[in-house]
Amino acid sequence: AMEPCVFDPACYYGHSEAEFGMKWCAGFDGEFWAGYWSVVEKCEKGFEERSRLYEAYHILNHMNLFGGGYRGSAVGLLRSLV
Repeated sequence: AMEPCVFDPACYYGHSEAEFGMKWCAGFDGEFWAGYWSVVEKCEKGFEERSRLYEAYHILNHMNLFGGGYRGSAVGLLRSLV
């Protein structure tokens, strides 16, 4: 029998911090992040650097897909990592 189902074509299995790569376009407030951290354990050591690295992946992907408008953000972010 045919029944409705949910299919996520962009599912991901990996470190929970990878979610932070897209925080620049999500616009979540402090209340959201407080709730998030109450459920997900935060590994403080190196978190900010890893967060920027995950973000760099998505910024570079957007630059590749949508053009040079993301170039300045990508260059600045990569420079902050080296």
